[in-house]
Amino acid sequence: MIETTAPLPSSLLHGVEAAISDALGIANVRHGSALHSLKIPDDVDLAATVYETIAANWLAGDADANKDRSRQNWRWTLQPQIGAENRSPEVVLERAIASACAAAGRTDWTNQIPVASGLILGASDGRRAIDLGQRRGEGHYELIELKIASDTPLFAAVELLGYASLWLLARKYPPVTKPALLAAERVDLRVLAPSAFYTTFDLRGLEYRLHEGVQRLGGCQGVRLSFAFDVLPLTLTTNVLPDGENVLFGLEQRTALHRV
Repeated sequence: MIETTAPLPSSLLHGVEAAISDALGIANVRHGSALHSLKIPDDVDLAATVYETIAANWLAGDADANKDRSRQNWRWTLQPQIGAENRSPEVVLERAIASACAAAGRTDWTNQIPVASGLILGASDGRRAIDLGQRRGEGHYELIELKIASDTPLFAAVELLGYASLWLLARKYPPVTKPALLAAERVDLRVLAPSAFYTTFDLRGLEYRLHEGVQRLGGCQGVRLSFAFDVLPLTLTTNVLPDGENVLFGLEQRTALHRV
């Protein structure tokens, strides 16, 4: 008998969207129509589904053996540079925040946190990164998925659950560099978007189930996790952004879509 070696996963997030779509009985997490009549079965734990899918890819791709191939994963630095051709509203705002923080000497904020570079040989994970992060206190961080008009709240949430799962796995199997972010005791997961990104959907039930799920997931591994949808102030959703100081002031005015 000829033994065949199973191919490496194409990504640590391979199969995540399909697993969530199957669990929810929807065609695609990227379709806004799925949110208009979304019902989450009682036995479905979305956070656990994402984590288990990624953990299986981590094992199949032997990611633990490659955890020290890149020293960039989970770094805490500001990346304010932006290409002249890149006019994505999310990227423009994210880099404006990074630039304002750099000008003000702020070290509590970061952007573009790599999460999976080099972990699976040949995988397409090198550019996967958390949009924004803020250190809220000793051992307390906030990780933010920033959206302006692209994708859907469900897709944004699934992205963020994926990054949280990678954080838990990196914390369990830390690289030799031991980034400070991996030692966090509390992490708040936030989708941050304009009110218009949410208004056509009733997201209260989804938000509650996601919050419950990440609480359980974190509790099993000795950390506190939370999830919520947050709203950008109008000043940060216009085509012409305010100056740096007022960008940072606007960030402080972000509000919760609901109270979890």
